[in-house]
Amino acid sequence: MKSQPSEAEIAARLRGLAAERVRAPRDLAARFVARLSEVASRPDAVPINLCGSQLEARAGGTLLAAAMRNGVRMMHACGAQTLCATCRVKVVDGADNLTPMTLKEKASLRYHLSVSPRVRLACQARVLGPVEADAVFPLCGTLPGEP
Repeated sequence: MKSQPSEAEIAARLRGLAAERVRAPRDLAARFVARLSEVASRPDAVPINLCGSQLEARAGGTLLAAAMRNGVRMMHACGAQTLCATCRVKVVDGADNLTPMTLKEKASLRYHLSVSPRVRLACQARVLGPVEADAVFPLCGTLPGEP
């Protein structure tokens, strides 16, 4: 018949197991805490890929506003009034993470013969989650005063 181990033996075994345990590098924990606090400080930031650039959009903001805020040049001749459809984007991924099309946006796209459900107006498509889109009319060249 085996005897039960004493409390001292159990404590010694537990200390031995704790000493053998592999610990994560300290900087990994610090990086995790820093990233967690960064994400917590901006709960409305949504990652998007627009014209090949990784950006962060404000949840509920438009794709055009995200592009302008992050320095991505997109054509928008009418000033985001849903008139010209020059800010058209082809949604590659995450179309369900955009707000539904309004009647005005549908009419504008139909008028400009862009009836694909994957084509949206960047001035009207509001971001709810991660999205990947490419501009139909990308701007080329530089503006006066740009390097």
